[in-house]
Amino acid sequence: MNLMSKIYKDKEFMSVAAPILTHKEFMKTKSIVHHGNTRYNHSVRVAYVAYKLSKTLGCDVTSTIRGAALHDFFLVRDDKNIVTSTKMFIEHPKIAKDNAIKYFGVNEKEQNIIESHMFPVSSIAPKYKESWIVTLSDKIVATLEGAKRASAQVSMWMLFLINFIR
Repeated sequence: MNLMSKIYKDKEFMSVAAPILTHKEFMKTKSIVHHGNTRYNHSVRVAYVAYKLSKTLGCDVTSTIRGAALHDFFLVRDDKNIVTSTKMFIEHPKIAKDNAIKYFGVNEKEQNIIESHMFPVSSIAPKYKESWIVTLSDKIVATLEGAKRASAQVSMWMLFLINFIR
């Protein structure tokens, strides 16, 4: 069973995440490339890792899931798989927070989770344990997504070289 299937079968996680993951506006992130995947899948994975950590540490699981799921809820396309601009790299947490407020009425903790997830690159620091958990989870998931992408690129070049040498 792959990770996404496992996530969708986790009833506790999905009871909180489903209203976000199935929302019409949030579903638009399924078509946006992000870390070699989609912004939707990246957000789901970050939310799930953060959920597992917050549950283990006895934190606010609901706010963690909601904030993590919405941490990259901005609809600017990044089809070249790079951050569109340095400005967007820094400002996307504010856009995501504003979208989260508009569509999901997030609380203060969830807002801080979203707007601080790029710390220390951004100047907004995490105020809550849950914010730190999501910041860490985002870095872990992005690193794994990058490693998977790099591994695929190495494999492709190896095949090219093998075929070229023949």
